Amino acid sequence: MEQSPIPITCGCKVTIELVDAAGEAERRSFTLVPTEQADFKSGLLDENAPLGRALLGHFAGQTLPYRQGDLRQVRILEVERSDGSVNGKAADERRADVRKAEAISEITSQMIFASARGSKWGEYEVNLDKLLEEQQKKKDEGKNEAE
Repeated sequence: MEQSPIPITCGCKVTIELVDAAGEAERRSFTLVPTEQADFKSGLLDENAPLGRALLGHFAGQTLPYRQGDLRQVRILEVERSDGSVNGKAADERRADVRKAEAISEITSQMIFASARGSKWGEYEVNLDKLLEEQQKKKDEGKNEAE
């Protein structure tokens, strides 16, 4: 493979092979992005992740040592400049997921607290309707922030 004149930088689309100790290779493609845009499931690798840091400044055609778990090396197959169309909504989607998890956690905590009947806090009733209403309000606020 010829070496590309394009060094891997933030914003580049990269195709690699991750090679494990048994010599098995797994092909992956992603775009290297700043931390706030990273979403590996969507093909957006954080430039500060171990793999991102290992790739920065290298070129297609190179094979790099990379010891993470059972991985031993990374073969850089292709490097392309990005067209700039990175999904900037990844951070917003993560914030929405966190808000949803917080709401579910609050409901769970209140249910557990309520089930501790006769504890030193006395009787406690969970107002599930109120909790679900608050959860919906937070969800609606999250949608408004994203718009």
